[in-house]
Amino acid sequence: MPLPNDVLARLCGLSGYEQMLEIDAVSRNHGISSDQIQQEMAAFQAGPVVSTQPTEIDPFADFNPGAHKDLVDLSQAQPVNTGPQFIDKPDQYRMKYNPSQEGRDKQSQVKQAIICPSCSSPLGIPDVRPIRVTCPQCLHEAFFNS
Repeated sequence: MPLPNDVLARLCGLSGYEQMLEIDAVSRNHGISSDQIQQEMAAFQAGPVVSTQPTEIDPFADFNPGAHKDLVDLSQAQPVNTGPQFIDKPDQYRMKYNPSQEGRDKQSQVKQAIICPSCSSPLGIPDVRPIRVTCPQCLHEAFFNS
């Protein structure tokens, strides 16, 4: 099995002792002899390698750039939910994140509870808007206007 071109290019870029060490490592990893690696390196340096494997299909072969844009019908677009998802009974959750005095002061301002949009953890928040909320569980930051 021939070595990949990137391995051969890396080997050809080295010289001396470093090349010898790398040839030894490639020999062990790929299960081929050092002599065979040196033959493949010589063939690689001599010119392009002709592959017997079928060529890959170019995904951009049929791409034809144009100067026009297709119009998108936005009337069927779904609105994005930018508001918080509130928890109906926030009393059932323990919203104590920070045991310091500053943390207790902020916890006394908690009037509502929402679900983190990223990890679904319950978060206690005051009823002040706009508000920036950072989830202590996943550190996701969200900004809510309503």
